[in-house]
Amino acid sequence: MPLLDKLSAMRGEKTNVEASEKLPENVAPVAAAAASKEAPPSYAVTDPISESTGPSEAELNAAFASLNISSTPKEFPDADTCLAHLKLLSAFHGLKEDVGYTDGLFNLWDARCEMVENRDETLAKMREKRWALYIARAVERFEEWWLKVLVNMEPSKRLEGKEMVATNADFVSFTSRGRPQQWTAAMLPPIDVLMVWHSFMLNPRNYEEDCVRFGLKDLWATGMPWIAVNAAIDTSFHYNVPEEAKTKFTQATRRHWNNAEDSLMKMVHCPRCSQQLDIPWTTCCQSEKTPAKEVADMNGQGFGDRDLSFFCLKCGSEVNHDLLRVTKFKKDTENLIMRDWPLGGTILSPEIGAPVAPTTIEWNTYPYTFPNRLVGLELRAQVIELVNNGNPTMNDIKELIEGAIKDKSVVKKVNSKSVFESGVLKRQERLAIRKMMSRYWENPSIFALELGGAVIRQSVFVDKMYQIDWLHSPAARQTMDRLLQKYSRFIHIIATYPSNTAVPTLDVDLGWHTHQLSTKSYFDYTMVKCKKYIDHDDKMDEDALSSGFEWTSKTYEKLFNEVYSECTCWYCEAIRSKHISRSNKIFGTSKHEKVLNNFYDSGAAKLCPPDNSAHISSHNAVKVVESEARTAVYAALRRRRELELEEAYKKACKRAQAKGRPIPPRQDYYYGAWGYPYLMYGPWMSYGMMGGVYYAGDPCVMPMGAGMAGNCAAGTCSGGVGAGGCG
Repeated sequence: MPLLDKLSAMRGEKTNVEASEKLPENVAPVAAAAASKEAPPSYAVTDPISESTGPSEAELNAAFASLNISSTPKEFPDADTCLAHLKLLSAFHGLKEDVGYTDGLFNLWDARCEMVENRDETLAKMREKRWALYIARAVERFEEWWLKVLVNMEPSKRLEGKEMVATNADFVSFTSRGRPQQWTAAMLPPIDVLMVWHSFMLNPRNYEEDCVRFGLKDLWATGMPWIAVNAAIDTSFHYNVPEEAKTKFTQATRRHWNNAEDSLMKMVHCPRCSQQLDIPWTTCCQSEKTPAKEVADMNGQGFGDRDLSFFCLKCGSEVNHDLLRVTKFKKDTENLIMRDWPLGGTILSPEIGAPVAPTTIEWNTYPYTFPNRLVGLELRAQVIELVNNGNPTMNDIKELIEGAIKDKSVVKKVNSKSVFESGVLKRQERLAIRKMMSRYWENPSIFALELGGAVIRQSVFVDKMYQIDWLHSPAARQTMDRLLQKYSRFIHIIATYPSNTAVPTLDVDLGWHTHQLSTKSYFDYTMVKCKKYIDHDDKMDEDALSSGFEWTSKTYEKLFNEVYSECTCWYCEAIRSKHISRSNKIFGTSKHEKVLNNFYDSGAAKLCPPDNSAHISSHNAVKVVESEARTAVYAALRRRRELELEEAYKKACKRAQAKGRPIPPRQDYYYGAWGYPYLMYGPWMSYGMMGGVYYAGDPCVMPMGAGMAGNCAAGTCSGGVGAGGCG
């Protein structure tokens, strides 16, 4: 019995991952039994539903139909901006549905799935494949828009290494010198490009770094142009811009307004002989005689496929993603040598996330620009030659760096030190190497991060916001005010406990994301409150995320006498029960128990259903891939944590039973974007993509084991440096 049917029988309902055909509002099924061999039930016209039976469309849309958005970014977000943000997320969700369910898009036809055994799962995977290809193309289109439009909207020039000195106010005062631009709807890009820009901004330090690199101080000060964006999205969440916007985009970028209308071929120059190559975006399921295994795997050898393989007819070289990533590093090395353009990850201070520069005297030994000196002076020839040898990967670059930093004479040379001075790598220099390398792993683009993966991880949050649907709540504005208060408290926790990891709930994360989209305001706010520019970790180990959430929940209750996660799912109930220790109850009801009792006694818990409430925000959760030696250790730690949660859940059930409350239901299956269920132990875990459908690898996986591709170069990581991923 297929998994979908089993789950449907358990829930007493019919589940179908196929897109249902829309019916007129006044059409309803006639009550008739439909046995398996009988014709499907007929439909009959019924009287339209009376308006008195429910809120009208105007009432449903009242919260966001007329928003009052400031023409200049505010210091702190307000309810109107949060609602405008939710409108934008709803438009993104609609886009994802349209793309995934468009049969035949990119020549991916649902009929191909009929040949495989698990048809429902394969249909879901095909929809995910369409979406993954669409995003990969959107990232390329965003890059064109960035270079052809955004860069030309203000007097800008690329940052040069010699400008990174304390006496250069344009660099060290970049965050205060920009003036917000006034955008109109005619300046907006297509929605797929806007979606990539949105995800880019939600990686604050990466976005700041690239704005500094390209000299875009006004763009950075502007943030998301909310007035123009809000005006372009109607109450049905359709994205509508004037024809002038479409004309401007197509003329500037030479791309179609609609992503799907762009060519199915990707033009690439051979990294070895510069021959122009026309590579198909995908080879997956393109033939009428596609093998069943290819359909089931949903992978190919095109540019938008994970296993890209294309041979240059001129020089015979195989072009794959590994070669393109190494080529990016080679180009950046050439630009470092010829144009003095610093490498990615060497521009901002890792401590505070702002442009900080040395004096002229310190310039040759400044630790955060150490990678520029190492690559530019010592490794330049080896890096440039690497592209022409065999099948290079970024792991080869890592090994070059490892070999160089082990040699103390090399370290002395690049730091202009005498033979009598130390050649030991400083902590800040190790951190600088890690930051620089993080810009190149699985990232062939010109930006500080692989934007397609960022969009995919962000789409998990988009789906959650659509499911909760605060926009159509009668108390939408009050909900926004409430979550903004929680968000301000969240920042207070970050400022008060800088060495701990604070993890947001979904409502807090909405406030946090909305603030980040007003880039300069968010920078100024966190610099004042926290003394540094607070980044939003785009990738976080799912186990560390859960541990951080438990700590945040306990700290929030202790500081503010309210529950943190206003949710009654089994996980949130288990986390809250862990806060209540037996030792505290010796002297009566503990503080945490009083908070929990108040949550239920006030009636607030009844408004927080377990399947649709704002619990842990896990869109940035990733599965950590460890080395073989450490896999067993981490598996044991994970199992121990699961057992602790099991015990806490049993405790929560006993307490609920004693208090006469509903026992929190345990849910093991969750539903993905395409309606297909997947097994997941808890809501803190990452939602991995189905199979290897994305070209840059799995965006919900992060290598961490020593020596693994994607991890730190040996000698650059230590206990004092390695708190978290290389972001």
